[in-house]
Amino acid sequence: MSMFKQLPMALAVSSVIALTGCGGGSSSSDSDSDTTSSQTISGTASAPAGTVAQLQSTNPLEIAMSFLISPAQAEITGLQPIKGADVELIRVDDDGNQIGDVLATTTTSISGDYELTLPTGVSLAGNLIVRITGQNDRIMRAQVVEQDVDISPVSEYVLQSFIDNGTDLDTLDPEKVVKLSGKVEEFDLTAGANLDEMFEKLNEVAGDYVATQVALIETDAGDATTISGNYRSSALSFNLHDSDNAGYGTYALDYYSEFFSFDGAADGSVEVTFSGGESAYSGLGGPGLANATVYYETDIYQDEEDTFSAAFNAANVLVVEGEFEEEFEAGDDEGFRYPAATYPLQKVKGENLFFVQAQDGAVRYALVDTDGDSETDALDPSEKRGDEAFRSIEAFVELPASASISDISGAYGRVYLASYVNDGGPIEVTTEATTLNFDGQGTVAFTATTSDRVSTTGYTNLDEPASTSGSLPYSVDSDGTVTVDGSKGFVNSGFNFIAFGGAFQENLNSAEFDTTYIVKLPDAAPAVTDKTYRLMFLGVTPSASELAISTTRFASTLTMTSETEATINATTDEVILPGFGSNLTFNKGEASMDQASVNIAANGYTTMTVAGVGETTTLEGFFNEDGSLGVFRTTYAEENGDPTELGVAVLIELP
Repeated sequence: MSMFKQLPMALAVSSVIALTGCGGGSSSSDSDSDTTSSQTISGTASAPAGTVAQLQSTNPLEIAMSFLISPAQAEITGLQPIKGADVELIRVDDDGNQIGDVLATTTTSISGDYELTLPTGVSLAGNLIVRITGQNDRIMRAQVVEQDVDISPVSEYVLQSFIDNGTDLDTLDPEKVVKLSGKVEEFDLTAGANLDEMFEKLNEVAGDYVATQVALIETDAGDATTISGNYRSSALSFNLHDSDNAGYGTYALDYYSEFFSFDGAADGSVEVTFSGGESAYSGLGGPGLANATVYYETDIYQDEEDTFSAAFNAANVLVVEGEFEEEFEAGDDEGFRYPAATYPLQKVKGENLFFVQAQDGAVRYALVDTDGDSETDALDPSEKRGDEAFRSIEAFVELPASASISDISGAYGRVYLASYVNDGGPIEVTTEATTLNFDGQGTVAFTATTSDRVSTTGYTNLDEPASTSGSLPYSVDSDGTVTVDGSKGFVNSGFNFIAFGGAFQENLNSAEFDTTYIVKLPDAAPAVTDKTYRLMFLGVTPSASELAISTTRFASTLTMTSETEATINATTDEVILPGFGSNLTFNKGEASMDQASVNIAANGYTTMTVAGVGETTTLEGFFNEDGSLGVFRTTYAEENGDPTELGVAVLIELP
């Protein structure tokens, strides 16, 4: 279930149902400008063909990955030329409304081609538009940011995405618009019966990618010298796998902690070096929960190293472009293809501490023997075996140059998320929140814990009595490693954030994975009015009937309108495994606005309540010393019911 339970809906532009040509004749230009001194733009206009309404039922994740099989085959099929249609050249404002008169017109040919000469003084720009108007005044548009401009559902989708984001169209970098449109055009999907279906499919397949790119595309470069340093990451990933109608599914968990160095330049460019890490994986798989069994493995990869480029911008975002990867081992039965993706790491103000929310996927294929040596050695793209979805929040922490036990001292707030799996069930998800007090000498005191557990067998409240308290030993190594009662984590260079995480097995039939965020607490409630935060949320629903994972998109924000109220603008997506023998389904959300009541105590302990019709979402956790970072555990419950979804949320103040 999604964080705020918004059902997926088509984009506003999906009200466009069909386009029909309104003019006649071959392509021509009404402009009297001298073509030898003016720029000529040309392209093709196309729209879905009604005759290909349902070629094949296709899983959205399969669609999203399949374009990677062969770049030569990557295309949107099912589009047909729009012939004999009037094409108008206009300017628009940032809401997409026409400004002034039509600048030039022409007509598409029988093959959908058009050519149009720009009037004298008119330059390529993000607010210069070519437009086709069909029946009932329905339109399809494209931004004239280069001389080759195709008018298609993709061009309308990209333009509308900029408009929905409030983008200044006139100042858009043309090269970035061209790049984004080209990436969307690479997705291999069937258009459907009409534009309504087309836009819905584009939202399902490319919505998160486009929303992230649009949110970043206008941002200027930042000074990346300020983020140079050595980092360690910590992530707990929740995963769902299917087997393409073969009656087998998996609920899986990954924990990984890895080492990086960032070498930043003043122009925003960053060289990122990866230098190994450690991980654990567990999958509970089978034809049904009662018959599912646990697989568990760990890995240490300290000798690996790789270097890649990233870009840091003025919005405190480090953008990493992930590349397409193909992964298999010779002799295995199956291999994987992972899509290229964008990973925007949001930096905490005043700290070299980043968080990124990943919504990744993979397609699983059979392997084949291509050289006749009786050993598989290549993926067979014609034999797809299943889809896999991965959802996580990952912290990147700059490590201290030198640390000692006295560096961690005072009150801290702790938020914890864990999941447990066992042969035949149950699947459990547990969250906790508590306060800690480090004495700077080796003892940490803890207070009563508030805690909930949701499992495939139901809900359990695990809150401890208010009088519950105790203490544990802790130590700090010079490299920032923190050990509390045998559990190891690491502290950041500011000594105000600590991450723990890992996995363990008590026996071969079970496994438990967890992650912990700890922030240093203020002496007085931080002032938060008018602050806007990046909202990253991950929630898990482990019910007996289905497994679901919900996440917010990168553009999701929370704005504190006062010290006691907040407005949440979020888009929440959901991946669902209806049963271990079923195929994955995907609910792509639409941006929504919700109101939250907020209570911030003097020590930063915070509760936020989002009350909808017949449902309540609660965030419980802590703001740090200056209110630039908040970490929370989350619960969702329907009216008068117990929580059915548990998760974590992170709020990072935006500059």
